Amino acid sequence: MNAIPRIFGRLTVCLMMLPAVAWAQSDAAPVRLSAVEAGQQRDRIEAVGEARAARSVTLYPESTGIVTRLNVAAGERVEAGETLVELESAQARNALQRASAELRDARNRLERYESGKGAGTFSPTTLENVRREVEIARLTREQAQLDLADRSRQAPFAGHLGLTDLEVGQRVDPDTPITTLDDRQTLRVRFRLAGHYHGQLAVGDRITLTVWARPESPVSATIQAIDSRIDRDTGTFQLEARLDNRDDRFRPGMRFRITRELAGPRHASIPATALQWGDNGAYVWRVEAGTAERVNVTLVARQADQVLVDGPLEIGDDVVSEGAQRMRPGIEVRIIDPATLDDYPRIDAVRDAPAQ
Repeated sequence: MNAIPRIFGRLTVCLMMLPAVAWAQSDAAPVRLSAVEAGQQRDRIEAVGEARAARSVTLYPESTGIVTRLNVAAGERVEAGETLVELESAQARNALQRASAELRDARNRLERYESGKGAGTFSPTTLENVRREVEIARLTREQAQLDLADRSRQAPFAGHLGLTDLEVGQRVDPDTPITTLDDRQTLRVRFRLAGHYHGQLAVGDRITLTVWARPESPVSATIQAIDSRIDRDTGTFQLEARLDNRDDRFRPGMRFRITRELAGPRHASIPATALQWGDNGAYVWRVEAGTAERVNVTLVARQADQVLVDGPLEIGDDVVSEGAQRMRPGIEVRIIDPATLDDYPRIDAVRDAPAQ
């Protein structure tokens, strides 16, 4: 007899866990009701993107000559303006010195001519010719300076160097690649999406990136640019995201799996167990004013233990989520508050004194 209250106690707890309980008049077994809620369809897009350095160049010599100094180590970080390659420059230095001397002579000559201008010693035409010689000498020296500067190659910006095939003593020309230079503190990840997604993503939106080799370590990136047109051959458009790579985890050329969830239209959301299937498709049992009715719906999407449906359902409607097999069209249903089922009287108990 002492086991009976414990059994009823367990039953009462189980009933109170139900949001609403209904009894069909033709069957004493209860069914479970759940309210229709508002849900939103979510589309998951996936794409493949390739990383590029924020700035990336292949460096070439500016002139032809013999390599006398090579300061290139693969993977090494260099600063902007750092010299990477020097070519033999004796002739260029001599040309600069000669041009500098000629410029000095031309300026001295012009100074003497101008000092005698007031006495009418030199004609205006002669002075004009001397001034032109000074300007030509100045331009010749500037060209010599440029030619000497072209005998070396500097890093145009800070970044990491790539491999090189050059050796000291090798003859190179402007078509000989020196190495690559990548500024990879920020990576540009380009990818394509189907044209019907155009307008559903905007600059500033966040996307999730996963390296194929490390799927357990996703990272986040920000969309920075969206192409203004859809490719008529592929029906896709291009997007570019910026990935912060200051920790230097990733490299240009890596491929990423890109994912993003997009919010879609809103629909009625019901428990998956409430959805039934018949000869005419999907339906649910709605209980309204104490009467069950069958309502045809269209399945839109599944979301975990909920489903999104279209049909003549209103938010807050009661649908049968458990025990639907007991329902019939027009059957009367009595809604019971589970709290009212816990009406058993209190039982007093006296603990026996322990045996001596």
